Amino acid sequence: MNTYPDYDLVNDALQRSECEQDAAEQHGQLCAVLSLLDSITLEQWLDIALPKGEKGDALLAETRSILSEVYQQTVQTIDVEDFDFQLLLPDDDAGLAQRLQAISHWCQGFLMGITHAGIADIDKLSANLPEIVRDFVEISRADSFELNNSEEDEASFLEISEFVRMGTLLFRVEFKHFVRQQAKTDSEQKH
Repeated sequence: MNTYPDYDLVNDALQRSECEQDAAEQHGQLCAVLSLLDSITLEQWLDIALPKGEKGDALLAETRSILSEVYQQTVQTIDVEDFDFQLLLPDDDAGLAQRLQAISHWCQGFLMGITHAGIADIDKLSANLPEIVRDFVEISRADSFELNNSEEDEASFLEISEFVRMGTLLFRVEFKHFVRQQAKTDSEQKH
């Protein structure tokens, strides 16, 4: 089961550390980078995620500790076949507008992570990967959706968040397959 630190705790720590991204955006970026790079260490991700601070900065140290927990939980669950992986988003008791903004930011972070990992042309990727990225682009605009705070809006949000969660897992699996196929093709062309 998901044991991320509380969303608001992560957000508050990021704000105190003068980070421009919120917790959702940071998590989206982490998930993209983990999906696209062979490996990324905790220290490498923290260098991407956080502004450079002065040595001994207590607020930055606290934020690093909290983000370390997010990193560890994500690494532990993103490859597990029991689909325990979850998005780092506000709890269900947060307002729908706040949760919608967070899923939008999560997708923006994922898109930033793709760019950070060096993917410049998504159409060169295989299978469903370009479509997933395009869907995430659309969802990244979700915070501009008009809400009626109805049960229908709530159901739509749940569908969107589940789509993003499963899309992330599918993206990771398909990208790994794409890389293996590319390596096989490159190897065959050399012989």
